[in-house]
Amino acid sequence: MNTYQLDTLISESGIIKLPEMPYLFNKKVKLIIISQEDKPTETEQRKLAFERLLNLREIIPKTHLSDEERDNIRYERLKEKHL
Repeated sequence: MNTYQLDTLISESGIIKLPEMPYLFNKKVKLIIISQEDKPTETEQRKLAFERLLNLREIIPKTHLSDEERDNIRYERLKEKHL
């Protein structure tokens, strides 16, 4: 198996541009994406978690669930995303 390393960007629309490599046309390949961005700071992580929590309030309607039950659901979803 040959390995090739390319540096590129993923556009805001999710498109990955690759250089033309005719020797790989019609070949089965495996694409591994490794982010080269720095890990978000603790403050940025908290801000993202808070924004997600606010979005969960829209997802979980106020119905028969108690505040504690809704908080537990939010907690479990956040735990799944961050662990």
